[in-house]
Amino acid sequence: TGPREMAWIMDEYSKTKGMTVNSVVTGKPIVLGGSLGRVEATGRGVMVSALAAMERMGIDPTTASCAVQGFGNVGSNAARLLHERGVTIKAISDVAGAYWSDKGIDIPAVIEYKNLHGGRMEGFPDVEHISNEELITSKVDVLVPAAVEDVINSRNADKIQARLIVEGANGPTSATADNILNDRGIIAVPDILANAGGVTVSYFEWVQNRLGYKWTEDRVNSRCEMAINAAFDKVWDTAQKYDVSLRIAAYIVAIDKVAQTYKFRGSF
Repeated sequence: TGPREMAWIMDEYSKTKGMTVNSVVTGKPIVLGGSLGRVEATGRGVMVSALAAMERMGIDPTTASCAVQGFGNVGSNAARLLHERGVTIKAISDVAGAYWSDKGIDIPAVIEYKNLHGGRMEGFPDVEHISNEELITSKVDVLVPAAVEDVINSRNADKIQARLIVEGANGPTSATADNILNDRGIIAVPDILANAGGVTVSYFEWVQNRLGYKWTEDRVNSRCEMAINAAFDKVWDTAQKYDVSLRIAAYIVAIDKVAQTYKFRGSF
């Protein structure tokens, strides 16, 4: 689904109520109550999570290298935002293949090229063609899987060279691979934290609809970054406290919130 489909859903629901109810769904076009900053929000969450983890790990973004698998909405925005903050993006990929440049890829130029060539990166100059498997196991500091599920699995987890994995896609790491990565000391920021920027700004869209007031894009972006940073801090501290992975820590934080809610609400 996209903004058009969300608009249809809102319209059909509104007909049953006899009035416009734009808060019923999120991800709508801006003119129908959509939020500024929503399009890049998931990629922004990936960027914020990556930088937060890099800070904890002592990795300087301006000297760090990164590979991004997938160059759709999430991957392209994550790559662009990381690039803007000084991270060298050495590898990217789309449906046509993967591309590598040891000196770093000009992400804004790639996005412009893609927009002019039917959404494909094929033919972009000054890059080396590599396989997706080579991208996943490339020698970089940070790996951002932002395409499909299970790209990090039992067959390649022992070959991963990145020190940090930030999951832009949903479920890009299999359970078996997760154990292998943990044993090897590779930090993985889980999908339920790393790509939560999108649902966070969807919540902001609902808030704006309920208030009847539209926030500026800067306000949306800053609040998104604040929310992701706060969540990351909580998960990181929980991981340190219980000596568990960030994935397990994220589950602990989430389950504890639900448990505390039931505790204070009582049983029904």
